[in-house]
Amino acid sequence: MSPSNDIGYEVDFLPVGDGEKSGDAVALRFGNLLADPPQQTVFVIDGGFQDSGKALVSHIQKYYKTNHVDVVVSTHPDNDHASGLEIVLNEMKVDLLMMHQPWNHTDDISDLFEDSRVTDEGVKRALRESLETVRTLETIAKKKSIQIVEPFWGVEGYNKNMRVLGPSKEFY
Repeated sequence: MSPSNDIGYEVDFLPVGDGEKSGDAVALRFGNLLADPPQQTVFVIDGGFQDSGKALVSHIQKYYKTNHVDVVVSTHPDNDHASGLEIVLNEMKVDLLMMHQPWNHTDDISDLFEDSRVTDEGVKRALRESLETVRTLETIAKKKSIQIVEPFWGVEGYNKNMRVLGPSKEFY
């Protein structure tokens, strides 16, 4: 098979933090990586802290030779996973942001509390305050016209190269 028909993939795990607060920022690409320029699809999964986001952008620019990310995924809203994604969204061209937006799913949540002082609006406000980092991701995405998709079970994309396995919207 000639190099122009080769389909390859690369997954890079960049360290985030150290000690108790450690994890990964993941960059992956697939496609014809030997083409010049590479014919590739680029995903970012989580971004660590702000410094990690800077390292992630630098890594993609240096090794993937691009400023374009097809999909950015925020697996959950903890700062050690999401705050570095602000850098990715601000400094790169991104097509799609996959993130949960729990503040959009609080209708009738106050019914779960026995205290009548708990209101749907109060729960929404508390969620927004506690999830400020991912709210910032949402704000950046809207400003830059980046499509936002909530990653619920069954969501597919990129010629079925990506499929979300959970959670379901009902479970959420």
